[in-house]
Amino acid sequence: MRFSAKKKVVACLLHLIFLRKILARKPATILIHKRCATLKKTVKIELVPLIELPTFKFPDLNDITDIDEKNRLLIERNYSGVKNLKPFNEHQYKLSDISDSDLKKAIELHVSDIPIAESCAFFGGYGLKVNNEFVLFPQCCGLLSEINDWKKILHENFEPFYLPECHPSPKFKKIGNEIIIECDSTDEEFYPKTKEIIKVDYESLVSAIKSVSIELIEISKKLDTFNAEYETESVAKNLIWEE
Repeated sequence: MRFSAKKKVVACLLHLIFLRKILARKPATILIHKRCATLKKTVKIELVPLIELPTFKFPDLNDITDIDEKNRLLIERNYSGVKNLKPFNEHQYKLSDISDSDLKKAIELHVSDIPIAESCAFFGGYGLKVNNEFVLFPQCCGLLSEINDWKKILHENFEPFYLPECHPSPKFKKIGNEIIIECDSTDEEFYPKTKEIIKVDYESLVSAIKSVSIELIEISKKLDTFNAEYETESVAKNLIWEE
């Protein structure tokens, strides 16, 4: 019996030692977990609708060789409030910042003398922001209707794809829980210069796509106030969604 009692005492001591080791390590473990959670929360992903505003080409500006100056003057002459907005990637503007009157002017210049049903969407596209910094801008000939391509990402097992109109086009694919955006500049440079590989968390990008889709629905309501003038069921369906 004495031997059995001694074994119990030893077992209790060993258990206490084990608990002390666990408790000694626990604060560090909690700290690491908290730090990882904090780092994950700091990654903010946004998709920003950017429009490349159409302009009437005034003949007296043809001889201006400074492209930035020429673009500035074209914007000033064509739009009332855009001159006060900050351009992105030199000549693109946040769609949500454009006033109703300037949106109307943009429709007029973009559609020109063709039926709106035959028009492509507004030129521009979607800037990708990571932690408030743009990492990807719409490229040449990009369209606001590219939202339909971005929405392919909402399907978890989507096939890799390119944006069909812009050039150069990034390639989108999913590996594990990440979206890999390949920006191959072999044949044509991305502008501005862009990382060859951009990686973003899948769920975060899905949230960004859903969020910008809601934003576009609100902007569509503004565009559709001009339906009667353009004799169409929906200006937005033609100039944003291409439906």
